[in-house]
Amino acid sequence: MKIAITTLVIIHLIATLWHGDAHTTLEINLPDLKNLFVYIVILGGPIVGAALVWTRHSVLGAGLVAVSMVGALVFGVYHHYILVSPDNIAHLPTGPPGAATQFIDSAALIAVIELGSALLGFFGLGQSRAADGRET
Repeated sequence: MKIAITTLVIIHLIATLWHGDAHTTLEINLPDLKNLFVYIVILGGPIVGAALVWTRHSVLGAGLVAVSMVGALVFGVYHHYILVSPDNIAHLPTGPPGAATQFIDSAALIAVIELGSALLGFFGLGQSRAADGRET
């Protein structure tokens, strides 16, 4: 479980950086509060959670990965597919060839990774709690 969670968090980080590159290329800038959310919840939360799964705080780590990935998924789906803005895949600004494709592909990849990571984190959390219950 630890390896799977850590692997998904690393893949999520790579995909998020790829998506951030598309944001930069297309000059899609987020307001400060949304950037803060991205850095704390979308990037920081999973990394801290993955580190914690390797410690005696593995239950907290799995929970943090699960909750931060749900937050990231809701944020990303809302901004990339629902809210009409330059951050929506259907309303992207024009940019260099391939930039829109990179943005759209990375947004979809991130959503799939976040869903899978959240489910795995909650599964790990449930397994840890079940194991704790058997020990007492």
